[in-house]
Amino acid sequence: MRKSDVTCSECGAGFRRLELTSERGTEGKYHCPACGNLIEAFGAAHLVAYRLTIEPSIKALREQ
Repeated sequence: MRKSDVTCSECGAGFRRLELTSERGTEGKYHCPACGNLIEAFGAAHLVAYRLTIEPSIKALREQ
């Protein structure tokens, strides 16, 4: 299992990214639930999951 932290470049929301190399996932894309910005496009080789850990910046959301 690989763990990493990812930040949305648009609103500043923070995510914990988990990648299970022992499980097959599904091909897809993950978009920030706060602003809709594309965070990652991934293949089906591994299972990828995201969890919101830092709330987005209110200022950044207002500027959109």
